[in-house]
Amino acid sequence: MPRTRRTQTVGVWLQLTGGVTPELAAGRPYIQDPWTKLVAFQDELDRLVLERDFHEARKQEATHRINEVLAEGRIVATVLQAVLKQHFGASSEELVAFGIRPFRGLKRARKARTAARTAEKQEAAPEPSGE
Repeated sequence: MPRTRRTQTVGVWLQLTGGVTPELAAGRPYIQDPWTKLVAFQDELDRLVLERDFHEARKQEATHRINEVLAEGRIVATVLQAVLKQHFGASSEELVAFGIRPFRGLKRARKARTAARTAEKQEAAPEPSGE
């Protein structure tokens, strides 16, 4: 069973509360009581929608400020990392305490060895001529 949309429900409520006149409800508690409750629900719903919209706007403002603080904080953190590298030296192991990887040199020798091994394997492989 599909759900009824809120706007449709509110439309039905407005039609019911607008259609019940004080003359119709006068002296008829079986009409007056549910009508009074429905009017109270409409008022509460209107108040809650306004409250939700207010909180949604505040949430958007807070999210915007969070993004600003994150951007500014990233810049300051990068500056602090650079200052710590300058103070201790880029290759100092003391940088690990701050979550910074010390510079330990380049690893180019490994690439050269891998290329040499590949060349050796190609030379040692038998020819596919079948002889």
